[in-house]
Amino acid sequence: MNERVAKFVFDSIQRVRGWNYLPWLERLEELQWAPFHTVEDYRLTRLRALIEHCYARVPYYREAFRRLGIVPADIRNSGDLKRLPTVSKATLRADYSRFFADGGQEAHEVWPSSGSTGEPFPFRRSKESVAMNTFAPWSRGRRWWGTDFGVREGLIWAGARNVGNRWSGRLAAIKRRASWRMKNIRLVDVYHQDPASVRRTYEAFVAFEPAFMRGMASGLYRFCATLEELGLDGKAIGVRAAAVTGENLLQAQRSLIERVLGCKTLVEYGCTELGVIAYECPSGGLHLSHENHIFEFLTNGRDARPGERAELVITNLNEKAAPLVRYAIGDFVVPTDRACACGRTMPLISSVDGRTHDRILTPGGKEVHAMFFTHMFDALPSIHQFRVVQEEVNALRIELRSNRTIAARDIEFIRFTGEQAMGPGVNVEVVEVQEMPVTSSGKQPWIVSKVNSDRQAAQDRIGSQAD
Repeated sequence: MNERVAKFVFDSIQRVRGWNYLPWLERLEELQWAPFHTVEDYRLTRLRALIEHCYARVPYYREAFRRLGIVPADIRNSGDLKRLPTVSKATLRADYSRFFADGGQEAHEVWPSSGSTGEPFPFRRSKESVAMNTFAPWSRGRRWWGTDFGVREGLIWAGARNVGNRWSGRLAAIKRRASWRMKNIRLVDVYHQDPASVRRTYEAFVAFEPAFMRGMASGLYRFCATLEELGLDGKAIGVRAAAVTGENLLQAQRSLIERVLGCKTLVEYGCTELGVIAYECPSGGLHLSHENHIFEFLTNGRDARPGERAELVITNLNEKAAPLVRYAIGDFVVPTDRACACGRTMPLISSVDGRTHDRILTPGGKEVHAMFFTHMFDALPSIHQFRVVQEEVNALRIELRSNRTIAARDIEFIRFTGEQAMGPGVNVEVVEVQEMPVTSSGKQPWIVSKVNSDRQAAQDRIGSQAD
């Protein structure tokens, strides 16, 4: 389809669904160059309006204010937010209805999360927030790369088929395919990455000539790795930029994608309930969507310093249907105070370091975070995928996949390093596999700890009871 026609169709569908993002896009593109005080005034105006709304109309926050003996006037700036409690998924699960605004005046809809933690959740989102937090910053980020909506796009994603094989799911999958096709998006089923399917997809892409490729990190990697194994020229597709989202990406995987497609990769970082959190620009800066959020970076309960790994806590400034104030998203990031070479005044994070539950427990009660393993494998470029599985506290299985021969010394290094991290009495098994399992959402989790999941579930139950 002609790109201008596809862009018109996309924007028209957004307006019909109540997600007219274009006015907000214009505002965001102004603010991305604005001086700090201009953006801060904008954010504080929205924050104060949000706090007044929460106090007047949202039961959970109204009760919290009264319990703490404070009123909205006490929240004068982002630092004052710390007077309020953080909110976790456990808090929401305890009684999500307490977060719904009284009266239901905001037009809203339900957006189920992808369930990447194994616990899907139906978030309530206002249509205005969807436009402001999801589509406006998403469009802005894409425009940094010259690939706005309507540009021919290859999408490697879940949702192309119905995993549960029910008629309702089949119909939904058909509707998604039709909608994406009208928007100039050629969809690839993330589950179908066998050589024959990849060859057919490659031939279709060469004919389609997508300017932009987007996919779940593991899905896009598997597609490119299979192209290389088949000896197919990925550069013939003609992609100008490739976006990865939904999962962490190893440096070796990123290098392979860029080598095969012959273009730069970029990171889209966001979540169902908040929309776009950060987007990478061509200068390599991972820019926070700070016009839409208040960000807190916490390490052991204090504000993290630049360069420290920190838990991310977010206040969504635009959500009125079911507000999330000081929401502990469950991710670790690394904040930085450096400025980006692109000249945008938006703050940066250096990296997204995984979810708070991505960790392995040792018999001695210590934790080995997922980033320990990613840093270990960054030094081993012959390994393109890995998965760490912990069924019992004294046993660890590290699965490896590569399209190259993995040297025996590398396998021994992995085993030795794993044993050193886990402590005495832990059996570390290192095995090579042909495929990594894919979840129902199309992702490939690389830390699977039943031990930690059981502990986290118990903590969530305690947290829910406390709330």
